[in-house]
Amino acid sequence: MSRFKESRFWRLTLLFTVFALVVVACGGSDTAEEEVVEEAPAETAAPATTAAAAEEAAPSGPDGVFKMAVFSDPATQNFWNYLDTETDVWTGWAMTGQSTSLYSVSMPNYQLVTNMAAELVEASTDNGDGTWSYTVPITEGYMWSDGTPVTANDWVFTYNTVKALELQNNWMNSWPMGSGEGDEKVQGVVGVVADNDYSVTISFNYDPGLSAWQFGTAAAPVLPESYWGQYATDRETLLAAPAENAPVASAFVYDKIEQGAFYTWAYDPNTMYFGGDTTIYEAGTTISWDNGVAPAVNESFGDTSGEGFTYTSGPYVGTVEFTLYGDQDAAYLAFQNGEVDFVLNPLGVKRNVYDQLARIPGVELVSNASNGMRYMAFNMRIFPGSDKAFRQAVSCISDKEFVINNILQGVAVNMDGQMPEALTAWVAPVTGVLADCDGMSSDERFNKSVEILQAGGWTASDWGSHAGGGERAVAPTGLKGPGGTAVPTDMLLYAPGPGYDPIRSTFSLFIADWMQQLGFDVIARPTGFGVIVDKVFAPDLCKDWYFYMLGWGLGTFPDHPEAFFHSKNDSCEGGYNTPGFDNAEFDALADQFKGAKTISDAQSISKQMEAILFEELPYLVLVTTPVLEAYRDTISFPFTDVLDGLSDSGGYPTLVKRTD
Repeated sequence: MSRFKESRFWRLTLLFTVFALVVVACGGSDTAEEEVVEEAPAETAAPATTAAAAEEAAPSGPDGVFKMAVFSDPATQNFWNYLDTETDVWTGWAMTGQSTSLYSVSMPNYQLVTNMAAELVEASTDNGDGTWSYTVPITEGYMWSDGTPVTANDWVFTYNTVKALELQNNWMNSWPMGSGEGDEKVQGVVGVVADNDYSVTISFNYDPGLSAWQFGTAAAPVLPESYWGQYATDRETLLAAPAENAPVASAFVYDKIEQGAFYTWAYDPNTMYFGGDTTIYEAGTTISWDNGVAPAVNESFGDTSGEGFTYTSGPYVGTVEFTLYGDQDAAYLAFQNGEVDFVLNPLGVKRNVYDQLARIPGVELVSNASNGMRYMAFNMRIFPGSDKAFRQAVSCISDKEFVINNILQGVAVNMDGQMPEALTAWVAPVTGVLADCDGMSSDERFNKSVEILQAGGWTASDWGSHAGGGERAVAPTGLKGPGGTAVPTDMLLYAPGPGYDPIRSTFSLFIADWMQQLGFDVIARPTGFGVIVDKVFAPDLCKDWYFYMLGWGLGTFPDHPEAFFHSKNDSCEGGYNTPGFDNAEFDALADQFKGAKTISDAQSISKQMEAILFEELPYLVLVTTPVLEAYRDTISFPFTDVLDGLSDSGGYPTLVKRTD
C-alpha cells in the first residue's frame, strides 16, 4: 500500500478514504451472545474453499506468503467502482493500492502526516472572490508502478473525472462539489489546477476546516491518468473498466483473481514503496525513509516528545493471499487448522469462538476498542417516523440495557450518541428522552412513552396499561396520530438475521415487540445485509421502508454526523442521510463544523449537533462492541494495540512478518 494507512472516512456496517464510508458486515452463528458488528454486502454462501496455491515470490523480493481468510467475495477490482457503488469492507481489503493522496495518517496513532505532499499546508489563502485555496507542493520522484511519475496532473484528472462523470457515494465525501451562490450555495471544491507538475492548487467556495481539508480532500484518493484516462469517457465505462493491471502506488500488484475462491497479490520487484522507519509517539510521528529508490523522507509531525516506539516497514512477504470461505465459521475452522494466519473480520471474533481459540496452542489473542456503532434508523419522510413524539416514545420504551445484560450477556456496550466511548473528548452528555428514561423499569418506560405520545397530539380510544415486572403491556387501541392521522399497519423493521449478526437480530425482535406494546403494528423482518443496503440507500426507494438496523465503522476524524444527517446528504439524492433528516439548525452547525480550524472548536460544535440529535432522534443508536481478534504465532505484527483492531487496516500486509 502507500507509506501510511490509506485514509478512510467511515464504513457503512456496512462498517462504511479519510475517510470514505465502507459497508461492513459479518457472518455468525445463531446464539445471541455471539457478536458481529459492521458489514459487507450479503452474498450467497459458498462452501469453504481450498486455499490458493501461492506462487514463488519474485527473485528480487521477499519470500513467504501471508495467508488471510475472508468470508465475503470482493465486488470489484476497480477502485473507481469500489468508492462509487461497491463500498464494502471486503472489496476494500482485497483492493490493491491503486490510489494515493496528498496527506495520510500514521498508524497506530492516527497522526496526520504527508504522503505525496512535500509539506502539510494547513492555512488557506483568501482569494477575495468568495473562494479559498490551498497550494500544495508535491514531492518529485514518486512513480506509479507503470513507470509514469505521480504529478499534479493526476489530481486534476481525478477531480475532473469525479465531477464530469458525477461519481457518487465516497467520491462525493472526498471530492465534494461546490456550486451555486447565496441560498443556493453548496459548499465544496470548485477547482483543481496544476500550477506545474509538482504543485497543485485546490480551491473551495468557502474556507474549509479540518474535516473538509486536512482529513477530507487533502486525504482524498487520486488515480493515474496514464492508465485510467482511456476509460474516463462515461460513468459506465469507467466503473466497468478492467483493473487487474492498473498501476499502483504500492509494493503489491494483483497476481491471481479467482472470483468466488481466492485472490492473491504479488510483490512488485520494481516497486519503490518499501522500507523506512516510523517512530510513534502519543501525539506525534517521525518518518525516516531512504531506500535508494523513492524520494528520501526525514520528517516529524505533531508532538514527538516523550517515549515512542519504532517499526520498520516491509513488505516482508512475497505474496498476500485472500482465501474465500462460505461463512465465518468455516473461516475460523480453517484458522484453527492452520490453513490461514489471520481472519479478516470487520467486527472481530465472536466471543464464544474467541474463548475457544484461547485454548489452542500457537494462537495469539488481542482485544481493542471499537470505533463503530450499530443503530436503528427511522424513515422521517413518511408517517409515523416523521413524527418526533413517535421517535421519542419508541426510544424511551426500548430498554437497551435489559437486552445487553440479560439477553446478550454483556458482550455489547450501550451507546447512546454518535461518538464511541474511545473518543472521550468528543462524547456529548446524553440529554432528552434517553436521559429521562434511563434506569426506568419496564412499566415506567411504558407510561412515559404514552405520556410522550399524548403530549405530541396522539389519541387513542384506550391507552392500555402495564402491570409492572416482566409482564407485557396491554397495548393502546384505536391509536391515531396528530390530527387523527391513521397509523399504518404491517410496518417492517429490517435487520440482519441471527446467522449474520445475532446482536442486531436480537434487538430487532425486542424493539418490534416494544413498539407493538405501544399499539403499533411492527414486525421484525430478518433480511440479508445487501438487501437492506440496496433498499435504504437507493434514491428511488427512499420512501419504501419504515425502519432498519445496520451499523457504521467510523473514521479517523469523527465528522460522520454531518454526512449522516445534513439535509444535503439525503439518500433520496444519493447521500448517506437515510432517515431524510432535515433540520436547519443542525445544518448550520454542520456547516460551521466543516469550517472549524481547531480540534477544540470542532468538538464544541459537534456536541451542539449531538444535542439536536438527542432531541430529534433520527437514529436510535444501539451498541458498540470490543474488537476481538486472533492470529497464528507463525506471524508477528509491529503493534497490536490499535483502535478498531488489526482487520481495520486489512491485516497490515506490508508490516507483517513470518516467524516460522
